[in-house]
Amino acid sequence: MEVQCYLFVLLGSTLFVDKSRDRLRPAINLFLKDHRRLTDYAWRAGSLAYLYRQLGVATRAGSKGLCGCLTLFQAWIYEYFPLFRPSQLPQSPDAPRDSSWISPRLPGGDEARQRLVRYRQLLDELSADDVTWTPYGRDGHTDIPRSLYTSPIRFSDIAEGYDPARCLRQFGYRQIIPRAMTVPHD
Repeated sequence: MEVQCYLFVLLGSTLFVDKSRDRLRPAINLFLKDHRRLTDYAWRAGSLAYLYRQLGVATRAGSKGLCGCLTLFQAWIYEYFPLFRPSQLPQSPDAPRDSSWISPRLPGGDEARQRLVRYRQLLDELSADDVTWTPYGRDGHTDIPRSLYTSPIRFSDIAEGYDPARCLRQFGYRQIIPRAMTVPHD
């Protein structure tokens, strides 16, 4: 029981974070009842589905924040947007890519507000040339396992569309019109 409680808090405060600050998503408990089955679940895909849903929620009018696995989102920003990238340490190819970024010390008060204004300005002026479309290099496909998966990724009651064919042009391929994907929305 202690292990289940620990994992509930760990997953609820890292991968499946919400905006409540003092509550955890009860659906997580359904996956923790039998500790022998923990490796049967696709935790990375679930975390990504949850983050995709939260990014969609955060873009709606009236939304006041963002939640989900923000470490994953931050690592994605560093990989694709050099303007926001901190310094990076050399690492072995087997190490997690996000472990090489050196976190900058962030200022508070007026300096933090000025930084926010500057980031917003950079985002407003962002062009296609400011994006690293192939963060793993032109031959990154030889190092990363190929995935032909083009269906919704799921976590509990969340299903979000995943179709890498939507951005073929950015990788030097001929862009096709991706097939329609039916994904339930709330």
